[in-house]
Amino acid sequence: MEGGMSAYQFTHHPHRSNSEGQITPPSNERTLRHEIWHRHTGDEWSAFEQLPPSIRQRLREHAYDAWSVNALILWRHYKRVHGPNRRAERALIRYLDYCERLERDAFATRYHNSYGTPLPHDAAVASILRYTAPATP
Repeated sequence: MEGGMSAYQFTHHPHRSNSEGQITPPSNERTLRHEIWHRHTGDEWSAFEQLPPSIRQRLREHAYDAWSVNALILWRHYKRVHGPNRRAERALIRYLDYCERLERDAFATRYHNSYGTPLPHDAAVASILRYTAPATP
């Protein structure tokens, strides 16, 4: 990203407002995601189709919606840095995993602060479900 910016820039925006100063939630989001990340606008499906298969698979497995337009912006950055190869794909997947952990931690903190108990998923020590290709006989 130019100037050290990230498509998944960690930000704290307690409220967003429209041109009339009214607070508006982004689309159908009912979580704190809009307080954490900046969502770039664009055609989500077109952006998704431009990503390599390994990145598309990882986005499908992401615990939350990883926003394809943001991922495409990141992919273009990683291709410039590493070249269009597996190394760039692995680096982006690691970064998406890192963003997922940040988001899970933010949700768990908000849940604990709101209800005084750990997030049920964390209390159960459950892992995030990931697709694993079936073993071939």
